[in-house]
Amino acid sequence: MGNAFGKKKKSKKRAGSITAQDRAVLDLKNARDKLRRFQSKLDAESEQLTKRASQLLRDGKKDRALLTLKFRRFRQDKANQVDGQLLRLEDMVSAIRWEERQSEVISALREGTDALKRLHEDMGDVAALMDETQDQLEMEREVSALLSGETTDDSDLLAELDAMAAPVLDLPAAPSSLPAAPVGLPAAPSSVPAAPRRPERVAVPA
Repeated sequence: MGNAFGKKKKSKKRAGSITAQDRAVLDLKNARDKLRRFQSKLDAESEQLTKRASQLLRDGKKDRALLTLKFRRFRQDKANQVDGQLLRLEDMVSAIRWEERQSEVISALREGTDALKRLHEDMGDVAALMDETQDQLEMEREVSALLSGETTDDSDLLAELDAMAAPVLDLPAAPSSLPAAPVGLPAAPSSVPAAPRRPERVAVPA
């Protein structure tokens, strides 16, 4: 019986090679890192603007302080938008990794199904081989019995030989045809003859 799993298929992903999925995940991670750096920069600028607005307010420059806070709010809004983008990137990376795992599971199931089919085919071959082996064993036993002189009941064979050796008697040939049967039977009388009448007694005078 051959190997149930047959020859191992060449792996689609060679060691050290980068697949399209790996490249996509790498690009997504690079974009995520850039967004994080940009978000950190926005947070740092917002903190500086807060300090600057506080200083302008102490210097009596309320209008300049209000304008500075508006700049800060703009950067804070951008930082909040970055949070949403980062979340989408993380979801995309997780989705790709999940699909990769699913693909591996499906591939393993497909290989398992093929292995089962090959096993079933091998079982069919084994059944044929067992039948052939049984026939060869029976033939071997018969030959061994003949060579070892084992006695068997040959009475029917001896009787057939006696019948063959018995002289054939010359018997007269059977007639080729039989006499024909009478065509018809004599007709029955049309009437039954009347019974004879008994003589009447005559009275004798006294």
